[in-house]
Amino acid sequence: MKKILYIMHVDWTWIKQRPHFIAEGLSENFQLKVIHFRSKHYLFKKTESKGELSISSAFRLPYYENEIIYNLNKIYLRFYFVRLIKKFKPDYIWITFPQLYDYIPSNLDCKIIYDCMDLPTGFDFSDDFNVKILDSEERLVNDASLVLASSNYLFKRLNIKYQCKDKLFLVRNAFDGEFIKDSTEKRPVKPYKIGYVGTISKWIDFRKIKKTLDEIEDMEYHFIGPIELKNVLIEDRIKFYGTIEHKELYDHVKDFDCFVMPFKINELIQSVDPVKIYEYINFDKPIISVYYKELEYFSNFIYFYSNTEELLELLYQMVNKGFLRKYSNEERVKFLKKNSWDVRVKEIQDLLMKSMKKLN
Repeated sequence: MKKILYIMHVDWTWIKQRPHFIAEGLSENFQLKVIHFRSKHYLFKKTESKGELSISSAFRLPYYENEIIYNLNKIYLRFYFVRLIKKFKPDYIWITFPQLYDYIPSNLDCKIIYDCMDLPTGFDFSDDFNVKILDSEERLVNDASLVLASSNYLFKRLNIKYQCKDKLFLVRNAFDGEFIKDSTEKRPVKPYKIGYVGTISKWIDFRKIKKTLDEIEDMEYHFIGPIELKNVLIEDRIKFYGTIEHKELYDHVKDFDCFVMPFKINELIQSVDPVKIYEYINFDKPIISVYYKELEYFSNFIYFYSNTEELLELLYQMVNKGFLRKYSNEERVKFLKKNSWDVRVKEIQDLLMKSMKKLN
């Protein structure tokens, strides 16, 4: 059985995302060792291995954008990974963020895989740190035998920037494969519940949310997910639930009348193929989202808005017409079958096999 050293920048105990689903799927046909970096939110939480999937956390000093701390982390973690690679002897090393490649020793006798799941310079890093990230990404793409992009935006960016189309493949996000088979519609009752599932960060457009609450009295917003903001909008009709176990999510959202993706549009958002949209479709509710080009993939399922007035108009229509979906149950099931994580992992496994044959 081939071995994959799977290095992810997302904390394993954080909200379940693309790296978690792919690692779990690949572990059925590969021997995986997952190394994840601790978030400050879960610094002392124990990480438990899952079945045959070995999961361990790695430590790095905080404030790693600082030049001195960056170099200290680089020295320590290269030593850490030298020992780990020597012991585990992986056939592949999987990298989810360019900066992690600085921790990997050179001249390895194994294949490198880069899974580009986000725009790496789209976060609140300093300009100097972004320069380091881009330098790491260039080396990572050049050294990789396989490069995956989670969206068309990222695919085009990587190909234009590094001319790597011969080893670059689009592998979108998906949902967890356990779709709701017997969805039943309920009659909306006041107060109407508008749901959001995902990380609550600077990209949430609380200004528009506040405006809709001012205009529509019988409506509430329910947010499920970790909060990264120091200050969130305090409002009686906005409820925050924190992180909920993925397997328990449906029990919390089944009484919602509608789901929303109320993002501010920036380059980071434009690059995202959002996992939450797949889950929203699975929950069999109406979906409202701000428009950006990547979401055209979901155009049969989403009501789009571009400004506050259009968002208000959609919400009024929902209230007046009883929160009708844009899609049928048959369309939902057909879409989910084609876009499950099982399907995505099969795509990745096929690409790994082709890559291995090509290099041998």
